[in-house]
Amino acid sequence: MVQETRGELYLSFAGIWQRPRREIADHLEEIIELWSEEIEIPPETVAVLSAFCQRYPAGEERLNALWAEYIPLFETGAVEAPPYASVYLDKGRQVLGAETRAVQAFYASTGYGMGNDKQELSDHLAVELEFLALLARDGEETSGETFRQKHLLPFLQAILPRIKGSRRPVYAQAAEILDNWQLKSYERG
Repeated sequence: MVQETRGELYLSFAGIWQRPRREIADHLEEIIELWSEEIEIPPETVAVLSAFCQRYPAGEERLNALWAEYIPLFETGAVEAPPYASVYLDKGRQVLGAETRAVQAFYASTGYGMGNDKQELSDHLAVELEFLALLARDGEETSGETFRQKHLLPFLQAILPRIKGSRRPVYAQAAEILDNWQLKSYERG
């Protein structure tokens, strides 16, 4: 897989794991098409995502449907899958832990940093995926693989089963696809 395609895939997943935005919601079909072309995906997974897109056409209705899935999964109440690596990888199981600092240090060591207008913590799932997209874009394969092995994969191994277990149509399927790509088929090409 070429670096450019790898970068596009990382960006597409980063977009999915961010708080729902119109530009992602309205282009969900294109994201599904990219995934289908580049990642081995079971037809039933694509069927669930396609059914969601048909049920909720692009626009406000789809955006609201994504919010309805996203909020209990990642933000409020009995949060089903906190999107921060430190919650899974630190002994204290809280945000802003040692993993947050380790990820920030890795970003800085490669010349990347979090700007003052950051919306999320550095160890948020979407931020880590976006960072890997930047490294792919810039041809930083060694740094990307080091970050992937040391930070992303342990995080994915902890969070993806929780997201898949939620059975939320878009996020559970996206987790299955990300699992197929990063944990099962990435090494094959």
